[in-house]
Amino acid sequence: MVLGRRLPRAVVRTAVASVCGALVLTSCTSSGPGPADPADPTDPTTEAVTPRLDDERPNVVMVLVDDLGWGDLGSGRLDEGNPNRFVDTPAIDRLVRDGMAFPNGYGALSCAPSRMALLTGQYPQGRDNGVYGGIDLNAMAPRYDGPEPRLRGIDNRSRSGGSWLSSRSVTIPERMAEAGYWNAHVGKFDVTAGAGQITEQHGYDVSYGGGPFGSPATYTARPKDGGGWTWGARVDETMEAFAEPYSTEYLERDVLPHATGVDTADVLALDGEPKNLTDAVGDAALTSIEQGAATGGPFAVQVNEFAVHSPVGPAEARPDLLAKYEDRSRPGDGRVPAYAAMVENVDQTVGRIVDLLQTREDPRNPGEVLAENTVVVLMSDNGGRIRYNGRDQRRIGGDNGPLRGEKLQLWEGGIRVPTAVWSGSEALVRSGVVNRSIVHVTDVAATFADYAEVPGRVRRGLDGQSLREAFARNAEVSRPLLQHYPGYSLGKGRDQRPATVMRIGSYVVRFDYESLRLGLYDVARQPSQRTDLARARPRLVRRLGRAMAEELDRLNTPLARLRAESAPVRIVLGPGATTYADGRLRRYDRRTVLRVRAGDEMPLVVD
Repeated sequence: MVLGRRLPRAVVRTAVASVCGALVLTSCTSSGPGPADPADPTDPTTEAVTPRLDDERPNVVMVLVDDLGWGDLGSGRLDEGNPNRFVDTPAIDRLVRDGMAFPNGYGALSCAPSRMALLTGQYPQGRDNGVYGGIDLNAMAPRYDGPEPRLRGIDNRSRSGGSWLSSRSVTIPERMAEAGYWNAHVGKFDVTAGAGQITEQHGYDVSYGGGPFGSPATYTARPKDGGGWTWGARVDETMEAFAEPYSTEYLERDVLPHATGVDTADVLALDGEPKNLTDAVGDAALTSIEQGAATGGPFAVQVNEFAVHSPVGPAEARPDLLAKYEDRSRPGDGRVPAYAAMVENVDQTVGRIVDLLQTREDPRNPGEVLAENTVVVLMSDNGGRIRYNGRDQRRIGGDNGPLRGEKLQLWEGGIRVPTAVWSGSEALVRSGVVNRSIVHVTDVAATFADYAEVPGRVRRGLDGQSLREAFARNAEVSRPLLQHYPGYSLGKGRDQRPATVMRIGSYVVRFDYESLRLGLYDVARQPSQRTDLARARPRLVRRLGRAMAEELDRLNTPLARLRAESAPVRIVLGPGATTYADGRLRRYDRRTVLRVRAGDEMPLVVD
């Protein structure tokens, strides 16, 4: 795969329209199933359409990988020079090399809040938008034996209309549909009660595989009662159109061109074997792109990988890739061959997507390919998952490089994620650039709304900032980024208690509500966050702490509350102290004693 790039050719629209106004589109990809009626995605026929030659807005493809760690990929551009030397990810590495890397990209600390932030363009910590839906905010693993919680996480068990998405939320796909984009969703959805809601309520024209579940039961297709193949009830039946076992034709067309370090014979030996879900996601992604191109207008395709979320094990990895990494690993090296195989399988899917974009003619730009007017964004939803449990430290396989922590923690390893963008057009995305701006998944939503030319009054309601200028001109994005967790995730190697963190420049300021402690970390110089600078830099930590309190207040953020069985907590504040609780920011000009009683929010305190 060669990621060629050039500026789009100047096209005289009126002249082209006279020649191509009656253009008839047909499925022409050699990379996978063709487009067609969404009810039958394997039907290779399409209806004639008239391309919208005057619509120059770019297509967008978003690839959201599940639980991919900051250090899981081969390109050191993504993680400040800490490339993964065990896993091969050549397609993503080339995409990063010829596109733009954002080593300071952030998701949320877990799947559902990150996905809701991407869908709505709003931070998950707002009071009225389904705060951290899908997460039990009072979670303790059965074998957890640490200190008892002092507080109680907020109650977020109620759903709105059966969905974690608030009934008041209007998704970015809905806005883009109103602006004339065709929208497709592929893979994991996780924040709705049923698969039907994805297309009925959230702005997508088609959806393959999505539903209410956060993970599949298995990554390997199995025979279905009555004939056909399935991945079980946790993957919607719309993905079954891509579940047929591997064939020699498929392997030669879709697997071998992207194989690295695997013998051809090992790949072709998969003929007749059950298909892996990650390959099926790739099939559905290619079909969606073809369907979008066939509309003759701009399209947006959201590819939500199930991988590398658990289950992770030999049975879930494609056999040729599993054998490769079993041969490569050594006893005691801490590597997990099945996890590495699943990461590379995702990489192959990315390669297939880029190949299609570089070969499929763009009906809106005759003589050019889709890549020249398409932006591809790749990121993870949250940090990598490292361990199954805290006692035996058995690894699931994620690698967050030098960052501290993992998924479901507010340390950098839980929230900083690999982030990259690519296009075949230098006018859309600068190539070979590392942009160290602090960016967030909500920024991606705002960027897509910008590309779609969603009205400015609507975009002003989004928490994220458009990255359009950052992509095209390497512009710097400057703003504080706050993340908040009003609950507990204890056990399985984690000890996450109610906390708020905010990244400002090279610093992260962190407040822990149980200890009422404010910490300060220079993550640019020390990404491991081992040294707390609060005592050494008291003025700086107070200034950043006040900024964090102001941001909580701006977002009207709910906090964890003192447990019913707990004794009142007495907090002595000095002159100049600042607190935030109950949706209110307070400043004190003299010594004050606060008493927090059972049921009260435990305040953020900057003193």
